[in-house]
Amino acid sequence: MGQQGLLLQDVEELVASRRDAAAFPPALEERYERETGPRRARFLATIALRTALIYNLFLICEYLLAPDVFLLATILHLLVVTPWILIVAHVLPSVRAARWREILAASITVAIVAQVLAIYCLTDSSFATRYIYFAPVAFLTIASVQRLPAVYGVRLAALVFLMVAAASQVRGGMPAEIALANGMTFACIAGSIINSASLVWREQRRLYLLSVRDQLRAELSDSDANADALTGLGNRRYLDKRARALWEAAPMQVAAIIFDADHFKSFNDRYGHTRGDTCLKRIAACATAELRETSDVAIRLGGEEFLLLLVDTDAEVAEIVAERIRATIAALGIPHEGNPCGVVTSSFGVASASTRGATLESLIEAADAALYVAKSAGRNRTQRHDMLRQPAAA
Repeated sequence: MGQQGLLLQDVEELVASRRDAAAFPPALEERYERETGPRRARFLATIALRTALIYNLFLICEYLLAPDVFLLATILHLLVVTPWILIVAHVLPSVRAARWREILAASITVAIVAQVLAIYCLTDSSFATRYIYFAPVAFLTIASVQRLPAVYGVRLAALVFLMVAAASQVRGGMPAEIALANGMTFACIAGSIINSASLVWREQRRLYLLSVRDQLRAELSDSDANADALTGLGNRRYLDKRARALWEAAPMQVAAIIFDADHFKSFNDRYGHTRGDTCLKRIAACATAELRETSDVAIRLGGEEFLLLLVDTDAEVAEIVAERIRATIAALGIPHEGNPCGVVTSSFGVASASTRGATLESLIEAADAALYVAKSAGRNRTQRHDMLRQPAAA
């Protein structure tokens, strides 16, 4: 399961079902918006800036078609609509909600159409019937570039249609037959643009779904390559990667705990390898239960031997952790007639060092030396390396 609760199986089922890419499950929708939303916002902001430039070039057309209110048109262009477009372009990249991002983008079209219709209603020019065509053209042009999702595109088209119809009613003078033909033409072209944008939008989402599937497959493959097949703990390959990251980061104190199950060969010989594998899984679970999930590392070195790396931990704290794990393993009460204690137990070696002054190899060697002393002293105990009288001899 990924950070957002995504399962590869769920994504595989979505791809196989060929369901509508417009309807992602909540976890996937959240991930999609987080990864693509900022790029979409920047795209819309860029489109807004270009729209502002082209929109103001149409002042030439307004001078030609509505010269009697050209001053008012210029004021609306430069002091009302253009500032709004620039504000939207500035705000869009910081908008996190997809709904408000698309509404802000659509508001540019509404502002331009409102300006065109205001001039249409106020001008006495004989070219007014031609001037009104700028309103649907503004919608069709901007909508085709912005590629709004279908739900927003349909709502915006309906709003523009109502605005144009209202302006035509206010001004009057347009024959019903022409108004009906204009409305049908606008509906057909708007529908085509909205459908085209919707198809592109859905295809983009489906391609994203496929990319998430490939990413989750890669993550699962990498996870499998870094995990011990029996216990699910990290393996030596993972140890190398994690240690490299720790030692390349800022200097910190790292504690190493090495432990293994006491007399485990006799356990396998007496009870069989199947029960031996089950025993190792339970021991691994006891260890991971004491670790911090986001920072500490649990590794199966091989056989019945395990390594724990505790970040920002000194030897005293590591010894406490080791003792808790040791006691928990013994408390499992797994029968082991070959062990003097009568149950499965483990021995622990603990060491701690700064990543600035020691290598992973030297840290593990110190913990291993402490483990050797613990086993020599009778097993089922924890030994700290810095408590050894003669570490070198150990």
